[in-house]
Amino acid sequence: MKKKLTKAYSCKKGKPTVVTTILFILLIIYCIGLFIPILWSIWSSFWDYQAYKHFYIFKAFKTFKFPSQKTLTNYADAWRNLKVTTIETDKHAEATYGILGLFKNSILYTVGCALAFTLVPSVVAYATARFKFKFSKLVYAFVIVVMALPIIGSTPSELRMLKMLNLNGSFVGMWILRAHFLNIYYLIFFAQYESIPMDYTEAARVDGASNLRIMFQVIFPQAFNTFVTVFVLSFIAYWNEYQVPLVYLPEYPTVGYCIYNFVTISSDGNITSYIPVQMAGTIIMTLPILIVFIVFNKRLRVGVSMGGIKG
Repeated sequence: MKKKLTKAYSCKKGKPTVVTTILFILLIIYCIGLFIPILWSIWSSFWDYQAYKHFYIFKAFKTFKFPSQKTLTNYADAWRNLKVTTIETDKHAEATYGILGLFKNSILYTVGCALAFTLVPSVVAYATARFKFKFSKLVYAFVIVVMALPIIGSTPSELRMLKMLNLNGSFVGMWILRAHFLNIYYLIFFAQYESIPMDYTEAARVDGASNLRIMFQVIFPQAFNTFVTVFVLSFIAYWNEYQVPLVYLPEYPTVGYCIYNFVTISSDGNITSYIPVQMAGTIIMTLPILIVFIVFNKRLRVGVSMGGIKG
């Protein structure tokens, strides 16, 4: 009788319902909608400008003919023209950053901010999840309240604080601003560390390990996939950011601001106003994100797990 019930349940479970089918179709349409602009950007980056100028998408689909003039000069033009000239200030003279300088600024800003944004919630979550005291509950509740209440207009106060600390316009100041735990990732790390049995900690203490050694050599390795996932997601977000570096780091322009400047401020007749060149520049600036995704692909597929620990 038990075998028949199990077989009937498995057959019923494997049969897709109407709701599941509709959701699956909607997800496929959504994924296609995401991929079409990406493929279109890559394809248009190889077009000759004159061919692209006289190209009409509806006419092309009607006649099934697309321009055949392809060129790689768009990437060379984008490489030469991807630059930002800063404004002279009291601390810094006017400077022009080419593509290598922009990549350097973006790496310093992105890696430092992503590491601070990932490490601080992880450490605080470890302390509040593994050491049960009254203050840990207060920290947890405080994070929930801060996430529920929108914080608007914090930029002037942050700028004022950085100026008073003489950290305005520096990468260290940005790293300090990102070193907080008032975000959703604190809750994710908290759930991860709370699910780890205390037997690991007790066994390490019997062997004479200190609290710091237990944290870095026993507990953190078990949450390594979560740490990498949060770091990569933060890296992508900070790499694409341009508003914050524009306000806080005007002397050190990043890739995100360069793309914004490249696309929006280009004058008519300038080569940077050509859409194929703009697409080529955007693809060049996206390559580091692609490299990071390829390197950490397996870690990202594991995802942010909150389950138990397998022995």
